Amino acid sequence: MPQRPKIAGIIRSIRANDGTKLEYEIVGSGPPLVMLHGLLANRFTFSRQREVLAEHYQLVLLNFRGSAGSNDPLPSDYGVGTSDLDNLRAVLDTEKLDRVSLFAHSSGGATAFLFATQSPERVDRAVLLEPTLTRLMPPTEHTRITAENEKIAAIAEAKGPGACLRAAVESMGGASWAKLDLDTQKDRLKGLAGSAPFVGPHLRSLNALAVTEDNVLTLRPRALLLYGANSFWFEKFIADRFRTLRPDLPVLTVEDASHNVHRDQADIVNAEVMAFLTN
Repeated sequence: MPQRPKIAGIIRSIRANDGTKLEYEIVGSGPPLVMLHGLLANRFTFSRQREVLAEHYQLVLLNFRGSAGSNDPLPSDYGVGTSDLDNLRAVLDTEKLDRVSLFAHSSGGATAFLFATQSPERVDRAVLLEPTLTRLMPPTEHTRITAENEKIAAIAEAKGPGACLRAAVESMGGASWAKLDLDTQKDRLKGLAGSAPFVGPHLRSLNALAVTEDNVLTLRPRALLLYGANSFWFEKFIADRFRTLRPDLPVLTVEDASHNVHRDQADIVNAEVMAFLTN
């Protein structure tokens, strides 16, 4: 298949309540589709969706705090369900977008889910790629992931943000990270250095995220959930809970895909997303 020509976008920015600059890109034309990334990522994580979706939608690709063009300061209420949620609302209000669809990955999926439950009148449809909603897990598994997150977060206080970042990358990267040579690991950590101060607070905000089964049961916007078959150990428990609570929602597992299902199997994900958004 020939490569699609790159579609030019417009980079814009706003100031959050605390004065922090937040950058986002507008590209394409059509109904608005807002794209939210997760931890240790930025809007470029959606590079394999950008051209495909921009042919049919006006994409709004956010860079959350500490990533690619957005400033670093941590607000006192930092978190995926607090400041990130407020920042999403601020961008939508600035762009005068009263109703949008959402395409969100990982902890960005948690923010998108909360927005859809709190402001359902503003959300048409939501595509959630492995949303980090660990409170939906069974108690034993939830206790385990909470402890794992806290162990990494505590490293920032004991050894500094850089050590915390490395621990998070090693945990998330697993065997794939371990196979990289030391120079490559060093280069990648250098590229992520701007996110280091956020890792511990981010993980703790995920642990504290108050999401209940009732939130899932009462979710009004139509939603599509996508999971990688080779993802983190805990993701299957969240997926299973969605399947049990909401059998009316499509919850798909994509083979030969990791947590970054949208990058590992872009063609499959893009086809499923387009079918969901247009039908």
